[in-house]
Amino acid sequence: MADDAGEANGADKTAARAARRERKRDQSREEILQAARRVLFRHGIGAMTLDAVANEVGMSKTGLYYYFPSKDALVFELVHGVIEAQAKAVQQGVSRASDGGGALRAIIGETVTAFAPRLDDFRLAFLFGQVAGAGALTWDRDQFERIRPLNDLLFAKATEMLVAERGERDPRAAVEPRLLAFLAYLSAIGLLTMKGMVEPMDDPLIYSDEQLVEGLARVFEAAAAPGGDC
Repeated sequence: MADDAGEANGADKTAARAARRERKRDQSREEILQAARRVLFRHGIGAMTLDAVANEVGMSKTGLYYYFPSKDALVFELVHGVIEAQAKAVQQGVSRASDGGGALRAIIGETVTAFAPRLDDFRLAFLFGQVAGAGALTWDRDQFERIRPLNDLLFAKATEMLVAERGERDPRAAVEPRLLAFLAYLSAIGLLTMKGMVEPMDDPLIYSDEQLVEGLARVFEAAAAPGGDC
C-alpha cells in the first residue's frame, strides 16, 4: 500500500511539473505574440524581423525559435488569432438570430463591431499579405487547414438556417445560401476597408457605422426573404 501511495504521489508531482511547464510555455508564447504585434504596428512590416521581436520580448533569437520556427509562422499565429476571435463572435451572434435574414444581419454586425474599434487587427488579418507583397509570406498546407474550419464558424449556421427556410418559394435573391452568407461577410469587410482608408486622412464617411450596418443588413434581409408569387 505504501508503495502504491508513493507511486501515486510521484505521478501527481510529475503531472504538476508538466502542467507548470505548459503554463509557462503558453505565457511565453503569448508574450512573444504581443511583442510581435508591437513591433509590427510601431515600425511596419519591413521592420518585423525575428531579431526585432526577440529584442522586444527580451530573449535570444535562439529562444524565439523554440516557439516559432520562422517569421511566417509567427505572422500566421497573429493572423489566426485575430480571425478566430472574430469568427467566434460571429458564430455567437448568428446563434441568437431567429431566421436566415437575422443570421445575415448578425454576420455583418458582429464583423463590423469586432473590427471597427481595432482597425489595426483588421489590417493584420485581411490586408497584411497585400501590403507585404507577393512572396513576402508563405503559409504551408497545415496552416491553411487550420484556417478553413474558421469558415464554418462564420457561415455554417447561417447557411443551415437559410436552407431550412427554402420551400417551394425561392428567396428574392436566387443565390446559393452559403454564397449569400459569404457575400454578407464580404460587405462588412468592404465597409471596414473603406473606413480604414478614409479615417487616417481625417475624412470620415458621412454615414455612421450603425447606419452602414443597418443599410447592409436590410439589403441582405430582403435578399433572404421569400420572393413574390409567380
